[in-house]
Amino acid sequence: MLIALFEAGIEPPGRIIGVSVGALNGAVVAARPDLGGALLLRDLWLSPPARGALQIDIWSLLRTGLRVGARSALPARNLQRLIKHYTDIADVHRFEDLALPLEVVATDIAAGTLKSFSSGDLALALQASAALPAVFPAVSIDGVSYMDGGVIDNLPISMAARHNPSGVLAISVMAPDPMDHAISGWAELSGRVLQLALHHRMLSEYALLKNRARVCILCPVIPARLGWDMRERTVVGVIEAARRATRALLEESGPAVLTQSGVHLIDLATH
Repeated sequence: MLIALFEAGIEPPGRIIGVSVGALNGAVVAARPDLGGALLLRDLWLSPPARGALQIDIWSLLRTGLRVGARSALPARNLQRLIKHYTDIADVHRFEDLALPLEVVATDIAAGTLKSFSSGDLALALQASAALPAVFPAVSIDGVSYMDGGVIDNLPISMAARHNPSGVLAISVMAPDPMDHAISGWAELSGRVLQLALHHRMLSEYALLKNRARVCILCPVIPARLGWDMRERTVVGVIEAARRATRALLEESGPAVLTQSGVHLIDLATH
């Protein structure tokens, strides 16, 4: 979607706020806020560290003692390798190295509040924001344990609107696709429930905010089975479908659609 926006000549934002995987995506664009940065982001998600981030090494699991109560399914190094790959190729290691202001949002588990990082070590903040509960371990920063920012707010449009009520453009990846099969197993059910909860939380926040700020939200509707499939062919297909769908939206409605409040469900299956 970012490739299509930059191809259409959309101006870079004045500030970027990222949560979870959106924090990593946002950091790439904050380092290079142009089409080259969007293409760099595409290459990042086609890299071996990206494919390996969600791979389970059974021997590692046995060594960490998952069978007797370990707190995460995957080791922290999976995520650390992906983040290091990004910081190395973009040559950015601190927030101060970025071309645009960036806020990375994580959840303070003990306090039950959001924490926004905008200075200092970039990699550690990105790891904290993307530490999915039960998937990756919590991250300690200055003695405080942090996990995925999406635990509290997967799309903090209110935070963005406080910075710039005259215009917020957001991308939400939790729009539910119509299911064509019965749910099988607790894992699929849990994922579906989380997806619905996050999407409708965003819609509720948007309804409260739309009369006080101009907020445009783009929601790619991605079949759930593709969301965790990191095979190169699948990733390339999803990226290209999102690019075509975003270009179609801009061609049908004009670029001005991005400067008006609205929530746009964009079905990638039709592109």
